[in-house]
Amino acid sequence: MQNNVQTFSYHSHTNFSDGRCSICDMVRQAKSIGFTELGISDHLIVHKNMWQSPSCLVNQHMKDEKHIYCTDFNEILERFQRHCDEIRQVAKAENFKLHVGFEVDFFTYDGWLEELQNFLAQLDYDYVISGNHFVFDESGENIINLTDLPKIYDDSAIYQEYLSRHFKTIKQAIESRMFKFLAHLDYARRLGDEICGPNDFWNEKTAVLDALAVNNVPMEISTKGLRKIGDFYPNENILLEAAKRNITMLISDDAHHADELGRDFAAAEEKLQQCKIMQRLQF
Repeated sequence: MQNNVQTFSYHSHTNFSDGRCSICDMVRQAKSIGFTELGISDHLIVHKNMWQSPSCLVNQHMKDEKHIYCTDFNEILERFQRHCDEIRQVAKAENFKLHVGFEVDFFTYDGWLEELQNFLAQLDYDYVISGNHFVFDESGENIINLTDLPKIYDDSAIYQEYLSRHFKTIKQAIESRMFKFLAHLDYARRLGDEICGPNDFWNEKTAVLDALAVNNVPMEISTKGLRKIGDFYPNENILLEAAKRNITMLISDDAHHADELGRDFAAAEEKLQQCKIMQRLQF
């Protein structure tokens, strides 16, 4: 893989969650651009207090998006089982290699991890990705969509507290050894350099890298960062630290539309080679 542009993506979303295209649309586009396989990894975001989140107050539409944000594993089990079945059926109909995955927001309140494990045990799935989009207080009970922090608080001390915990939670997710790879490590840079710059929370970020290395968990370089902030997730400094730890990498597009599949993969490959990262993940 070191000298070729990657011909697959394991991080993509369909209209089952917040994507814009069907499974069939994603597969047909994957075929057309020369992909050899595709992982469908729709969101799995379940927190018992989702509807009490301050994010629901500033984003009224969240309560209309119960296909994305959920409060009870039992209530969504049948829907997720049907989704897994549909992916398998499309793979057969299209004669294309598909993997069934989910991008999981990792929460820490008592009982959540056991509920997740029991839920997954009832699904015909292949892998899960660690990808946190929410931050929360020390109890883990009160959650906020990370991008809503500046809408809800105007307090740098709160940003520091919540984001430090955010990276520590990512480390905890890695240490669970449940996840095939880590998505967008420095996603929090979406908040802007004044809140989370490239080198902010450096100790927490490098602790995540240490956990990846110790637990032999790969990490993605996401081209979605180019579309959102003009830089890869993660940034070059983190990639250089990953290289020192010999962390396995893969390229992801985090595609939410078929047209985003494979976008900027050549640029990501060039960046990985510049950083001397040669270990690559392929299922």
